[in-house]
Amino acid sequence: MSIYKDINGHKHSKRTIFFTFLWFGLSSILIGVIFMGLACPSCLLRPKALFYNGGYSLLLGYSLFSFGFVFNWLESKYVDWIKFPVKSLLIVLLSSTVYCTIAIIGVNWFWHIIVRDIPSDRFWEYFGATMWIEFGIFYFIALWFYARSFFMAWRQEVEDREKLKRQALQLQYESLKTQVNPHFLFNSLNALTTLIEMDVASAKTFTNELSGFYRDILQLKNKEIIPLKEEINIVKRYIYLQKIRFGDSFSYQLPEDRESDQMVLPLSLQMLCENVFKHNVISSSKKLHLSIEILENEVLMTNTYYPKVNSSDSGMGLKNLNERIKYLTNKELTIIQSDKLFSIHLPLISL
Repeated sequence: MSIYKDINGHKHSKRTIFFTFLWFGLSSILIGVIFMGLACPSCLLRPKALFYNGGYSLLLGYSLFSFGFVFNWLESKYVDWIKFPVKSLLIVLLSSTVYCTIAIIGVNWFWHIIVRDIPSDRFWEYFGATMWIEFGIFYFIALWFYARSFFMAWRQEVEDREKLKRQALQLQYESLKTQVNPHFLFNSLNALTTLIEMDVASAKTFTNELSGFYRDILQLKNKEIIPLKEEINIVKRYIYLQKIRFGDSFSYQLPEDRESDQMVLPLSLQMLCENVFKHNVISSSKKLHLSIEILENEVLMTNTYYPKVNSSDSGMGLKNLNERIKYLTNKELTIIQSDKLFSIHLPLISL
């Protein structure tokens, strides 16, 4: 089946286009017949009158219904009912007024003066009132496009927000689930046991950091975004716990504390750090170095790359994170991988 593209790049089959234009044509003829019957009932019995009315109705109908394609193009380029409702309404009202003025006057001029050879000096006298009625019909059709566009945008916004909420909860759940799994607790308790035997003061610090880490995660419930500084503090606690666990096999570089009004998704940076330890081999011969830098509009995280052979991951956490970032910032995660380094750019949210 042949496929065509409209001015918005949307694909349509040849059959769909045929039936769409057939529907437009039949609707136009029906509207023309109804109005002719109201204005001149006896004209319905005259074949010549019906023929002229049908031709005029088709020409005018296709011209007016074609506004749907123009409106779809405007909607994709300049209309945003959610962010700029007033601006969007002004754009569609202005564009529809200009379009219908050109279409209605142009069609009437062509049909009555060129086709039917009616004197041009009598054009407005004979057909002025008719064109005003046609303006009314056009705006009735246009209102349907406006209403449909607005409610489609509103419904999509509601669906996107619900999807983001589910993803946020899933991200928090996955992060918390990872941290409370037996392996993490076993490794943390082992490190704590070692510290108690060697350094009681360090053991107390470790215990405070571990409890503080869980407390910070639990306090993020129902938060859609948090300050970057708050996320960095969570990461610092997490990295401290990993440093105690891996010792000299792990080194890191964190950004200096600074005031910033930029925001970030809760546990986004922490999840990326977590993936570093989850998917890399860390040993005395393969030492891991993790670096986190705060750039102008993003956070850059870079680590040495020693991938585990049998590392399994569905990738859903990273995918969900990327979708939420794209929705909030119109940007995406950028991943750069080489033989020795793995870097990921996390866009920040500016209010």
